[in-house]
Amino acid sequence: MDFRWTEEQELLAQSLAELLQREAPESLMAELDEQKEFPYNSWQALADNGILGLGIPEEYGGTPADILTLTLACEILGKYAFPLGIIYSLGIITIRDILQFGSDAIKAEVLSGFVRGDLPVALGITEPQAGSDAAALKTTAEFDGDDVVFNGQKMYSTLAEISRYILLMTRDPSKENPYQSISMWLVPADTPGLRFNRLSKVGWWTVPTYEVFIDNARVPRKNLVGQLNYGWPQLMANFEIERLALCAASVGAAEGAYEDAAAYANRRSQFGQPIGSFQAVQHKITDMAIKIENMRNYIYKIAWMMDNELPVRHEHAMCKLYVAQAAFEVTDDAMQLLGGLGYMTTQRVQRLWRDVRLMRIGGGTDEIMYNIAGPQLLKKARK
Repeated sequence: MDFRWTEEQELLAQSLAELLQREAPESLMAELDEQKEFPYNSWQALADNGILGLGIPEEYGGTPADILTLTLACEILGKYAFPLGIIYSLGIITIRDILQFGSDAIKAEVLSGFVRGDLPVALGITEPQAGSDAAALKTTAEFDGDDVVFNGQKMYSTLAEISRYILLMTRDPSKENPYQSISMWLVPADTPGLRFNRLSKVGWWTVPTYEVFIDNARVPRKNLVGQLNYGWPQLMANFEIERLALCAASVGAAEGAYEDAAAYANRRSQFGQPIGSFQAVQHKITDMAIKIENMRNYIYKIAWMMDNELPVRHEHAMCKLYVAQAAFEVTDDAMQLLGGLGYMTTQRVQRLWRDVRLMRIGGGTDEIMYNIAGPQLLKKARK
């Protein structure tokens, strides 16, 4: 297997790293994190330099790119400016849903805006009673002439109030099978009848998350994305690449934490010598490096499989499960190596530690990844 990047991918990695060091330096990301402010200027810089157009057709102002290249971009974003990697990764699922299922008018509006710097379309699926069991959602859509009226509540909708649009999932309560009664709608975030409450989180401070209260919010019927009552398979169609993107950003974050820890081990002296000279520290550094190598190999294997149209149903779940756990272990070990300094908010490690922890929950919990992979592995064994 050839592990070399193409010349174009090498150039992308180098130019994106330089762009982030210039437009999203660590000092800025730390300041925005402390102030809980979204990195608007850094996000716009990604748009201005063509990064947001990767994987979007030229007719909408984008640049065609394979999944391997998108994975590379997510990893670089995660390493140098993890919040941007999170935002970009979360946007992949809704952008690809629009690209795959949206009408020509919706695609022209949303995709062109994203390429120019609009925030990703927020996803409105989770509800108080519908988390891992997403099909248990209850938000309704009732037709009224040429309009559709929504009522319900959404939870953990990242970016919802500050995005231009929400990709809202609703359910027809008259149908018995929930998987054949869900529809997907494009709803402007400024639609009357929507009310937002920003949630307070342990991490992701620059990436706001909301609960959304929906009271007779009205949009035209033409805002339906795809087919009526076919929203569930539409939603599932792009979860795999979203999870891959989140994994890639997490690998980047782990790389950043590892580099901070290794540099500290070389310069911090105790008992008259650098702590990196102690065997216990060397073992921890080695274990961290092995995990990063394994994670990187895993995400690029999945990306290669997807580019070659190979099924990744249980493979992507195992990748998400392993990377989410391993990335947190690396950041946790980095904090341990930095000792008391690592627990100070002046250090990047504590921020990565807080942010990466959510990866074992968001985008599909560890437990759901087990539930996806386990039955498939047993089915494969029976054959």
